[in-house]
This record gives sequence, structure tokens and C-alpha cells, in this order.
Amino acid sequence: MDLNKSKQGNLSREFNLDSVNEEERSIELSFSSEEPYDRWFGTEILEHKSESIDLTRLNQIGVLLFNHDYDKVIGRIEKAWVENNRGKAKVVFDTDEDSEKIYQKVKSGTLKGVSVGYRVNNWEEVEQGAVSTDGRFQGPCSIATRWMPYEISIVSVPADPTVGVGRSFSEEDNGGINMPENKNVKDNNVQDNSQRNDNEELQRKLEEERARVKEIRQMARSFNLDQKFFDNLIDNGTSIEDARKSILEELARNTTPVNTTASVQVGTEEIDKFKRAATDGLSIRVGLRVDKPVDGAREFAGKSLLRLAEESIFRQTGEDMRNARDIDIFKRALEGTGAFKIILSNVANKTLLSAYEEAPTTFQFWTAVGSNKDFKPTTQAQLSSADVLEKMTETGEFKNKSFKESGVNTQLDTYGASFAITRKALINDDLGAFTDIMALFGESSKRMINKMCYDLLTGKDTKINNVALFDKSKHNNLGTGELNIDSLSKAQTSMSKQKDISGKAFINIQPGFLIVPTELRVPATQLIGSNVDPTKYNNTMNPFFNALTVISDPYITNTKEWYLAAARGRYQSIKVSYLNGVQTPIIERADDFDSLGIKYRVYLDVGVDLVDYRGLYKSDGNAAE
Repeated sequence: MDLNKSKQGNLSREFNLDSVNEEERSIELSFSSEEPYDRWFGTEILEHKSESIDLTRLNQIGVLLFNHDYDKVIGRIEKAWVENNRGKAKVVFDTDEDSEKIYQKVKSGTLKGVSVGYRVNNWEEVEQGAVSTDGRFQGPCSIATRWMPYEISIVSVPADPTVGVGRSFSEEDNGGINMPENKNVKDNNVQDNSQRNDNEELQRKLEEERARVKEIRQMARSFNLDQKFFDNLIDNGTSIEDARKSILEELARNTTPVNTTASVQVGTEEIDKFKRAATDGLSIRVGLRVDKPVDGAREFAGKSLLRLAEESIFRQTGEDMRNARDIDIFKRALEGTGAFKIILSNVANKTLLSAYEEAPTTFQFWTAVGSNKDFKPTTQAQLSSADVLEKMTETGEFKNKSFKESGVNTQLDTYGASFAITRKALINDDLGAFTDIMALFGESSKRMINKMCYDLLTGKDTKINNVALFDKSKHNNLGTGELNIDSLSKAQTSMSKQKDISGKAFINIQPGFLIVPTELRVPATQLIGSNVDPTKYNNTMNPFFNALTVISDPYITNTKEWYLAAARGRYQSIKVSYLNGVQTPIIERADDFDSLGIKYRVYLDVGVDLVDYRGLYKSDGNAAE
């Protein structure tokens, strides 16, 4: 959009006079929109989402003014609302003489401009070439994502050509300075040198004043201090350097110091809020789900890594890096244990864990979970079932019963990798590549465990106590038959007749999962999802209707084989154990002196072991003879 072009011509908007109610002396009008507007600090846009604009004040105590003059109240605001990304209001004019004059001019069409006074609490900065978080606005621009209108005015000259959004042309928009008219042109179009020099000097001072006001307003957006504090800095002519010192002193007074020996003392609570907001903001930027972003998070979603690094330095040390080289800003931000490094690590960890949780694996449904305290082989003890209780004698004597005990070992190993994010990637604002790598690490970690589990399940050399996992004579858990009701019935019978380790008691294991290769997923789902036997031509009941959960996985490479696994309980045969119960990868950060950046390492302490054979059954999938 050509902003300069949009500001040319008649900067007003006619009201829909059909909405005038002469009996009530009321009129419906638009008082704001999302039309871009050039401010001292750049292009300003007022966002009109329901959560962005706070209409509480207008609806509770809102008044209608003339030209923003608090001494010229000409009516009240009956109600205010948002409609089609515009601020709308129903206003009622008073009946006194001054109000009547304005009301009649509005009715006649002489006065057509509307303006709103407002205060912005949160901004989203969108850099050149970037787009806003919701993808609706093109940078560069500053988007007011939380703002409150506090009065509506009928004005002579509005600033927004579509509705006159709160930005009427006034001295306030020129930093409190009236722009002089050019009276230096003589009739013969020859300009006097002394007059030209005076005008150039005045123009230079105006540019300096604009830069001062813009800088202070930009600092106002970065800190949660009272707006009056920043207004005073502007009104009093405070220099940028003195304003920066005043801000730090105000922060120190309002918060608890982090380091009392530091030259700049910023409260721990303030820095922690900054880290949380920046972490949520960057998470939103890379597409991570953030259920409840903290206040101010959306502001950081539009910031570049360079601007974030610069602000991190300023918030912690008060050091001004605006005129420093990009590479020096990142070098400074990456020193020690600064906020910038912590924010990046937080985002990396969120990305890693999100990808790990969402990885499309299946092992977690049918395996057991264990926890080991160290990396030594750990014996998992197994006891036989309790023997039969016997009738008590008259003397009440208990007979001792013995239990048979056996054990299998589980052991953990560490799996990991490392990578570095260089300052070059930071300068290029390549946050996406950084988080993509983290996501790959998270997903591959879980896929690794998935493969380990299925390697045990399908491996020809998988043994327990020197006997093959699936053995028809010794383990009674290997059969033949295509996937149908009859084969499932035989498999279920075999599992239910498994005995405990003493060989005396039936433990009646019931299958809960039907595990198949991807080629059999559809027929398996149809078989288990049918309430009748699909192989019969009558209404023969299907006893396995919705009784099993179908799991398919590409790591089962034999397209005929299928397996049953025990329902959740005591008899999961494959156990996935983690160090101290930590079931997700761990990420650690270190300075990388080789690549001048940050080095990360990702590792997972895990072990996958076969602990029993009774909870599994395998069919080779061949047609029964």
C-alpha cells in the first residue's frame, strides 16, 4: 500500500447518516480501523481483534468530545463494539447550546471527521520484508496488539482516510512542534541565502527532535513502566542518553536488584518476565503451540534475532549496542550466561520435546516402561504366582508356601549427537533452520527407540534364556495361519494357557493389541471393526469385534506376519527403561569456540530389553494346512 498516496486529498470520511436517530439525538459511526498511519517511529497499525482492543473505558465512562478538547464534552458514548475490523460506536449528543451546534453540523455534513484518543500497551514490531504473526500485515510496521481507546472526538481534520482513526492532524503528531510555512520564496523565485540557511538549520533541529521522540517512544514499548513517565521525558526535552539512564534508575527502584555489585541493577522478576515473553514469542514465530502466551509474547514474535540480542544486552547491562556491528552484538549477547542464550535454549528445548512427543511411533502402546538409577545391568526379578490357598486347620496353623524366582537384566546406554548454531546463522536470522534441526533430533530420538523395539520383536536371533523369543514347543507362542477369526482364536487360546515361571499356575493372559505390517493395516482394521465374521456368508458374530487395538508399523518388514501383545498390565514382554525415569531427550548448551556460536548436544539415556515371552504371540501368516 502506498501510504503517502493514501494520505493525500481529503482526509475525512462521510458518516452513514441513515443511522441518525433524531429522537434520541444519536448516530452510529466508525472511530477506528486497521488503516496504516505514518508516525514518528514508522508505520502504525491498530489491530482490531477482540483480544487486542479494550473497550471497557468507552462502554463504562466514555464521552464524546470536540477536537479532543476535554473542556468541550458534547455527548456520551452509548455503546462501542468491533465490527469487520473497525471500531464502531453509538453516540448521543447533549442538548446544550455548544453540543447542539456540533450536532447540527454533523447532520448537515459539514463535520465529517472522527478521531479517537487511545493508549497502546503492547506492540508487535515487524521488520522490513517480514510479515506479522498472523500473516495479515507486511513490514516494516508497528502493530498495536493491545490498546485502549478512552475518548471519541468529532474533529475538523481526521488522519485516517477511511474513518479518521484517532490520529487527527495536530501538533501532537509533529512531536509538539508546529511546522513552519515556507515564506522564503520571493516574487522572482530567488531565495535569500540567509533565509535558506535559517530554514535548513530549523529543519535539522526538527529532524533531531523527531529522532529523539521516536527513540524514547521505542524504549517505552520495551519496558513495562507507566506511560506518564515516558511522556515526561518527551515533554521535558530529555536527551536520549539521559532518558536511558532515567529508565534504568526507574527499573532499579521498581524491582529487586539481580546483582548489587553491577553498575546497572535490573530486577530478577523483570528479567524473568522478559525471558518468558521472548521464549513464547519466538516459539510462536517458529510455529510451536503456545496455549497461554505470557503478556508481551506477541511483541517478540515479530522481532529479529538481532533486535532480540540487542534488547537482551540492554535489559541486563544497560549497554547501548544500536550503533555496533551485527557480529559484535551477537558476540556480546553470547557471552557468559546472558538472557539471549537462555531464550534460544528454551526455544530449542520446546522444539525438541514437541517433536519428540509428536513423532509417529507405535512402540509406546504395547511395551512396558521402566526406570533405572544408573548404567549398571539391573536384574528384573520375576516371581511365580501364589500357590493355592489351603483350608485352615482347627488350630489355625498356616502352612509355608514357596515361590520360584528368576530374573532378566536390563541395561541403559547413552545415545546422542551435537551441532552448533553459528553467528552467521544468527545474523541471517535463520531461526527456522535452528529449530528444524532440533525437531529432527527430537523426532529421530523417538524413532530410534521405535526401531529398537521392533528389532527385538521381529529379530530372528532374539532370545530369552537362550531360547528363541517365539518357540512353539517351549514357549507356546508361535503359530501359523492367515489373519482371520480362526487364527486369532488359536492365538488367544495359546496366550491364555501360558503358565507362570513355576509351571504350575495358568496366568490367563489376554491379548490387547494386534500388531501388523502396514500392508495388513486395512484388512486388520476391517476384521476387528466388523461385528460379524467377514469370512462367513451369514451373520456369525465376530468375538473380536473392537476387542483388540490394531497397530501397524513399517518396521515389520514381513508382509504376512502378525503378532498379539498382552493388554496393559503385568505381562508386557519388552521393556523400555530410562535413566531415573526421564523419558525425553536432554539438551545442553556450551560456547562453541570453533564456529563462533553456540554448541548444543542432545542425548537420551535409554535401554530396550526383552524381559518375558509370555505376553507376545506370533503367527507366520501362512495359510494353515
